[in-house]
Amino acid sequence: MKKILPIVVLLALLAPVAQAATLFSQNTNSFYKNETKQLWPITVTAEGAGEITAQHGINLLFENPTIQLLWDAVPTVSASGTAVQGGKIASEPTVGYLNEYRIVHIPVLADFAAGESVTLAGLRIRAYRYSFGSQFIRLDTNGDFVSDAQDVNKMEVFDQALTDHTPPYAPTDFTAVLADDLKSVSLRWKNSPDWDLIGAVLDRKRVRGGFTQDINILNNSILTSYVDTDLQVGDVVTYKLYSTDNANFSEALTKTIEVRSFAVEPPPVVNPPVPPTSPAQSDEQEQLTSLFSYYKVRQAIKCRVGVPASDSACLWAKIDVVYAQTLLGRSDVQISLSARDLYLMGLRIVWPEKRYQTECVEAPVPDKSCPALEKSIKRVHYFID
Repeated sequence: MKKILPIVVLLALLAPVAQAATLFSQNTNSFYKNETKQLWPITVTAEGAGEITAQHGINLLFENPTIQLLWDAVPTVSASGTAVQGGKIASEPTVGYLNEYRIVHIPVLADFAAGESVTLAGLRIRAYRYSFGSQFIRLDTNGDFVSDAQDVNKMEVFDQALTDHTPPYAPTDFTAVLADDLKSVSLRWKNSPDWDLIGAVLDRKRVRGGFTQDINILNNSILTSYVDTDLQVGDVVTYKLYSTDNANFSEALTKTIEVRSFAVEPPPVVNPPVPPTSPAQSDEQEQLTSLFSYYKVRQAIKCRVGVPASDSACLWAKIDVVYAQTLLGRSDVQISLSARDLYLMGLRIVWPEKRYQTECVEAPVPDKSCPALEKSIKRVHYFID
């Protein structure tokens, strides 16, 4: 055994040692206080296979997460190098931001081979009211957001301040909930992570009885919630929420509330069962089959995000989809009519019925829109009756 042992030790010494990926920027990145600036291009190289992976991508973070720096949000960066040529990363990858803009994530399409590299240009950093000497950008490759490699060049912020022209990030997670008693709206949000943030600004525009009132209800507040109790039935209230620093406002987040007497959304009602078909219904089913895709697309457009649930165009489009899927026995569309939908349609059907009576029944020459109008009225009554 004594003769074999040196050979085993020698083989262990000759075994390859795993190396971490490397991070290299083209120059030292120097900033002034209050400056937002584009970095020198950064090159990430996989020294061995499996170091830069599609599973974890490329994550760049600051050496000290409490230092006054944040990544500036840019939608894409420019990527070049052998990893781009090999299809491992897009030439303009979409950038993601984590941990309140302290980590930037660059997606990777396929694992890098040993020696493959990518150079990223267009990344930007926000410096705030604090100066420092040597700090370094770090690279995380395994998704734990802990440094696996350090840039060879440093970052520094000089003790000279520029005029601040960078708006703070907007607040996030802004919600507005009308109370069941219709007397208050509860607003909540999360303040932006900017180091020079003063607070949130909340404005309210209220339309009541034809009169409009615009007021500021919170100014430079570090609060993250507010309850507005100055409401009554019939009001239409729009809230705008901003972040502010010493010199700038963020973009506004907007929420609109309509205070209606039927405010609480009840559970969806079960659509009526599919009735037995007759020859006339078979013809209708053929028409509905050919129009079903069109109805779905139209409903998605009319009821897109931001459109109030009470919007008439949205309700009419929803009626068509639900009517078609009911008669066709379709279950692939998760759209149903709530009790509130039926309540609103029961109120609004009065006007189309009056128009149909005047322009289609009593008129000497029926209007060309009568067939479509009759069809819409029939479909509403199919549900509300």
